[in-house]
Order: sequence, then structure tokens, then C-alpha cells
Amino acid sequence: MTGNQKLPRDTLKTPSCFYRYFQTRWEILFFVLVFTLLGFQVFSFYFDTQSFSDHHGLIAFFVEFVSFVATRLSYITLPLILLPLVYLFCRKNRPAWARPYLDFLGVYVIFRLVIQLIGLNILVFDSVTSRFLLISQVLFFLPYSLLIWGWLYWRLDTFARASNRPIFHLDCEGVAPPRPIDYFVASFSSVFSATINAIKGNSARARILILFHGFMIYDVMGLTLSRAVALVQSR
Repeated sequence: MTGNQKLPRDTLKTPSCFYRYFQTRWEILFFVLVFTLLGFQVFSFYFDTQSFSDHHGLIAFFVEFVSFVATRLSYITLPLILLPLVYLFCRKNRPAWARPYLDFLGVYVIFRLVIQLIGLNILVFDSVTSRFLLISQVLFFLPYSLLIWGWLYWRLDTFARASNRPIFHLDCEGVAPPRPIDYFVASFSSVFSATINAIKGNSARARILILFHGFMIYDVMGLTLSRAVALVQSR
């Protein structure tokens, strides 16, 4: 190819077409990633606890719940979740039921987030299972939870901005409204900061939500530190 020759117009458009295609389907990929992390966390916990039978109290209840999810519920939820997501990803135009369905998935993963957080706190008092079980669970839970918080900030703020009343303000926000990636960056930056400064609430409810986010991050860090100290002391 000589210097005067030009690339075909279709070749030049290909990267931008792929970019626009994935730009309109990022939320679908987001839920695929979230459910992948959740699946790894659930099945990792299930297989690690199969060799122990001396659980009691709340720990036994949580083990039974995870076992039920891994051995029975997953056979129902996986097709109901993944098949519509694959259909939405391949479809050119988004159907009318897509938005309510994706919001339903968001509510479901938030519910599972609360359950998993309670389970992690219960594991602190467990002396039967592996000492590394809590740490391995945190490694899956932390990115899972940060992704959900980023989506929650984006979804609530997008709904509020539709009526020109944004409930969050991002530090990176300028004249143009923030992009979806900006909410996830704000969520993940909470791990590296003593306070959540990348996003601020414009209302009391929004500030309370950010407060809950900060509480959860401190809780997870405290769980990791407590188990690390226990591992050092057990040597």
C-alpha cells in the first residue's frame, strides 16, 4: 500500500462501530461480570465448607443457605438471568422490557450483596472452617460490591437527572453529565481513600447512602485485618 492510497471507508468505521455497539451494551456486560464474581464466591464457599460438619447457630444457617443456592437455586436462576442477557446483547434494538428487567437484576444483586456481607461478618466467629476462607471470600466480595455501588450510584443519578434534579455530584463532573464509568471510578476510589470524596450527595438521602457505602468498606477492611491478625497469632 502506497502513501497515497486510502483505507476503505468500511475499515475506518469498524472500530467506531464496535465502540458504539459495546457502549450501548455495557450494562449487560456489567451484570455478566457481577454474576460471575458472585458465582465464584458462592461455589468457592460451598466447596470449602463441604469437609466440615460441626457448624452451629448462624454459621450453620449461612452454610445451608449457600449450599441451597449452589446446589438448587443456581439451576433456576442461571438460565433466567443469562439467557435474557445474551438475547439483549445480540439484539440490535433494546425491547421495552429490558429496562425493568435490568433494574430487577440490580435489586437482586443488591439483596445478595446484603446477604453475603452478613455472611462474612458471621464467618469472623467461625473456628471450624479454613483460616483462609474469610480472606478468599473477601477477595471476591470486594470487587463485586464496588461494582454494585457504582451501578447503584449511576442508576439513581440517571433517574434523578431525567427530571433535572441530580442527587450526586462527582469531582470529575464538568459541564457535561458524568459518564457511567465515572460512577464506577468513584466507587472503587473509596478503597484507596479514608473518606469517599469522589462522589458527594446533593440530598440527605444521598449522603446517607454514601455513608452506608463507607460503612461497608470499613467493615470489609476490618474483617480482613481481623482474620490476618488471627492467622499471625495462630503460628
